[in-house]
Amino acid sequence: MAIMMELGFYQKLERIPLLKIAAIYVIGLFIAPMLKFSFVLFQYLQHGLFIVLGITLGCYLFRGTLFKYGYLIGYYILILLFAVWQFWRNEPLYVQNHFSHFQLDSYVVHIIEEPKGKSGTTRFSAEVIGGYIQDSFIVTTGKVMVSMKFAGENQLQYADQIWLKSNIMTVPPPFNPLEFDYREYLRKSDIHHQIFLNTDDYKIIAKGSPGSANLTGIALQTRQYFLKKLRRYFKEEEYFSIAAALLYGFRSDIDDENIKAFTNTGTIHVLSVSGMHVAVLFGFLSLVFRFFPWRPMLSWLPFVLTFSIIWIYAFIAGLDPPIARAAIMISFVLCAQHFKRNSSTLNALVAAATVILLFSPKAIADVGFQLSFLAVLGMVLFLPVFEKNIVVKNPLLRFVRDTVGISIAAQVLTTPLTLYYFGQFPTYFLLANLLVDLPSTITMYLGFLMTINPIDWLNELLGYLLENLIGGILYCLKSIDRLAFSTIKINIIDNMLLFLSYVAIFCFLYGYQWEDKKYNYLGLLCTLGIMIIAINQQYIDKNTERFRIYNTKNELTIAYFKNKKAVIYSTFDSLNHKALQYACGREIQVLASEDNVQFIPLKGKSRRNNYLIALPIGKIIVMEHFKDALPAADLLVIRKNTIQKLSVALNGISPREVILDGSNSLRKSLQAQAILDSLKIKSYIIKDNFAYVWDKESL
Repeated sequence: MAIMMELGFYQKLERIPLLKIAAIYVIGLFIAPMLKFSFVLFQYLQHGLFIVLGITLGCYLFRGTLFKYGYLIGYYILILLFAVWQFWRNEPLYVQNHFSHFQLDSYVVHIIEEPKGKSGTTRFSAEVIGGYIQDSFIVTTGKVMVSMKFAGENQLQYADQIWLKSNIMTVPPPFNPLEFDYREYLRKSDIHHQIFLNTDDYKIIAKGSPGSANLTGIALQTRQYFLKKLRRYFKEEEYFSIAAALLYGFRSDIDDENIKAFTNTGTIHVLSVSGMHVAVLFGFLSLVFRFFPWRPMLSWLPFVLTFSIIWIYAFIAGLDPPIARAAIMISFVLCAQHFKRNSSTLNALVAAATVILLFSPKAIADVGFQLSFLAVLGMVLFLPVFEKNIVVKNPLLRFVRDTVGISIAAQVLTTPLTLYYFGQFPTYFLLANLLVDLPSTITMYLGFLMTINPIDWLNELLGYLLENLIGGILYCLKSIDRLAFSTIKINIIDNMLLFLSYVAIFCFLYGYQWEDKKYNYLGLLCTLGIMIIAINQQYIDKNTERFRIYNTKNELTIAYFKNKKAVIYSTFDSLNHKALQYACGREIQVLASEDNVQFIPLKGKSRRNNYLIALPIGKIIVMEHFKDALPAADLLVIRKNTIQKLSVALNGISPREVILDGSNSLRKSLQAQAILDSLKIKSYIIKDNFAYVWDKESL
């Protein structure tokens, strides 16, 4: 009897044929953002691709020893150059007929996504198919994000064609530390411009027909049909919004409190259609088709139906990276089962990543893409270790073990990235997943059953059960969120800590799997490095004073931080104001513990007020109107275009520096800066600029 030898590490890698190509392509996508091209250089890059392709083919055809190495080198260079070209090819600078290259008076746009409305504003992305210069129509290309105010019900839909007249602007960068980078978020979809419209600024030229436009239109129309059907059987809007997200990834109507409960407990993945949802649908279809007495000549039909329904569902759910990854992987499993071939999860994972990045190369920087693939990779690598060390025969205990194992395995590789992006960790993620996974799976089964069930009384019963299940899920999550230390918030880790974290994780895994102590020692060395860097960072943070004047547009927000304590002065009426939270809420959460934030509103009885703020770093005068008697201060903040008699005010205050905040017009700010320059006083303009940031180590 032959003894089966376990494959070595490199032998296992060789069984993933796409790995080399995918790795080089990904390296090229990571390198691409560091490279900046002029229009001419980008044309050279395109020509270079064809030249390298010709040389590589020539080397392959001759196949000599020298040409063999030339072929390999050319092959890898070709993949790298192709990745760089893929990343940049849709940039406006390199697209000759992009609308931003023309001074258009008005635009004609085609809506390419389902408009989403909230708080009286609707948003959607659109393709600019042309525009007018006087009476001449010019055909263009390029995408724009449209935001418009609407009263009553929004009449716009996918595939509508509208004429609009307003200024299209480039999307600005974030103006505050740790502020959400909306510009980068839109760039991943090749959107670089935005436009804000009033009701009189646009006109519908042609109504689209979503059902006949294309596959996306059909998918959106189908989703709307399913959501309308579901809505009839829900009494509570809150529960319906959760069901819509659980089943079809439609999260627009979920309120912020519920989103926060899912986020803080580490179960937000439940609301984003992903691998779990596709796996549940796959299981549901397998269960349904098992009861059909298929004839031998129709044995192929379950495969075709399952394959088709999985991809229709993926399109209905929006085809985001996590759902695309899951659909591709399930497709590989289905094909392997049908054609009686062995399937490899790692092979399917690498193939899914390659396909997604070929169609959407900028998805490499998408947080959802990264977390989705790392979670599955964690399950593939660490779940066997978990199952090997904890052997359970009881079915109920095995279910608990598998749920805990999947949660831990997925968390191992996603935690460093979560800390890197968000600076927080859900302490009770295991408990939350145990309490949510089974009810959410049952909810999806019931929801899918409601979708295909024509019997009204049965749907009413299913709707009642769904509402109670979702109510139970929300109750559990909110109870966990209220527990002490439910979320650990830390300073967002830097690139070095992120790198060391993953090196340590993979070294420990390799050392365990292949019993190589050298890698265990290397993992320990990386862990020691992480601890030293973290302790040093904590020491620096404890002894660092931080002062901010945030860019909150027409409002003023001043913050002082030290030793996890904060004092916030603001013209906003609350620390929880949405605009304040969007601009600087994330940094406040990172630099100060929640119970150590003192919020002081700057609100007076009159329209314009002057304020004196005393902080450990010095005195600050906030001037909204000129007054003869103003005390001396270290810093002067000028608001609301109060630059008349500025020289007189400066004589009394004698500031070391003057800040012109966002409530001043840019023209007035520049006038004031000219006066300050003539007096040799430092100044800083916040209008359309980054926040005023000051850090000092007081060691």
